Amino acid sequence: MSAFASKGFNANAYLALRPTYNRSLLNWLLEYHHGPRTDAIDVACGPGTFTTDLSQRFDSVIGIDPSSSMIESATGDARARNINNVEYRLGSGEKLPAETDSADMITVMQGAHWFRINEFYSEAIRVLRPGGTLAMVGYGYPEIANLPASANGRDFAHKLATDKNLLEPYWDKGFRLIDGIYAPLVDEIRKDGRFGDIAYVGYPKSINDNATVSVLPDSWIDSKTMSFDDFRSYLKTWSAYKAWKDVYPANDDIIDSYFDEYQLKHGLQGNREVVVEWPHFAIVARKAPAGN
Repeated sequence: MSAFASKGFNANAYLALRPTYNRSLLNWLLEYHHGPRTDAIDVACGPGTFTTDLSQRFDSVIGIDPSSSMIESATGDARARNINNVEYRLGSGEKLPAETDSADMITVMQGAHWFRINEFYSEAIRVLRPGGTLAMVGYGYPEIANLPASANGRDFAHKLATDKNLLEPYWDKGFRLIDGIYAPLVDEIRKDGRFGDIAYVGYPKSINDNATVSVLPDSWIDSKTMSFDDFRSYLKTWSAYKAWKDVYPANDDIIDSYFDEYQLKHGLQGNREVVVEWPHFAIVARKAPAGN
């Protein structure tokens, strides 16, 4: 998460371009939770994308993030929308700035892969009330759904992210868990022994090719229609791109070069509308109730 927390990271662009979660996600989590909805904590909250969703269903919500620019952006967004039951705090997953037994639900949206996971699990156990829910949601590389098959749009961003000659060397090592759809984190939480009722779910059906995932009936992330130029701007919110820019500030832009070559090859204009989809997955578990 170092690139997100570094000076110069544009949290407002991140907020504007990143995918958003629809009602199906929170509805599913609350059906699983079936407990009190007094206090929730959203860890690695970023600009508050999901934190504000939680605020509609819980009495009080705390968003936690290590990036001051993210906290500033989230606070400003909540203020502008007159959301008064959310508080944002600087902090990390390994040392949550929250009281023991203070949360009914802890969520992590696209952030658990950055954590020292066993330390985070211990903190989640400390902060959750008995019977409380932990939910860790992630999404994979975006896929372009409406280009001709010859353009292989579904693999376009994946290649940019994972090619050793492109951005692969610039990801923090935790981000590699995205390719594995959090399977190692499932193994760790099962071995931990302090959580029960563990669910491992994902969408769409193709996500189950490499892991044993229960396929969700509905998507939790709506597709987005944007111009190809806007898609270019979205990929520039990736932490690996920020890390590359820090190393090569004077070089020709790596994402611009990648896009320009692809557009020339396939005859695509920057104003071409593309439909972008995000495969996604989640690990959800429960702290043991009191007396167990």
